[in-house]
Amino acid sequence: MNAYDIPSGQPFDSGSNWMPAWAQWLTRTHRAALSVQQSGPTAERPTSLLWVGRFYYDEDLGHPVWLHSINPIVWHDATGTPA
Repeated sequence: MNAYDIPSGQPFDSGSNWMPAWAQWLTRTHRAALSVQQSGPTAERPTSLLWVGRFYYDEDLGHPVWLHSINPIVWHDATGTPA
């Protein structure tokens, strides 16, 4: 099962509270949605919630970069050049 697959079962219990699997799914999905909108200076590139291919618009460079490696953290621009 993928982390973004929709959980099975009902999203709410009998008291209208989120079921744990649904709450986790919503949190992961929300974080992913926020991350694809991130931008800022080079010094503020994300250091958590990382995955290879993650996008970040680097305002100092004036163009987007993508995460190439997590350990160590390496970002590349669209030409494949480390950025």
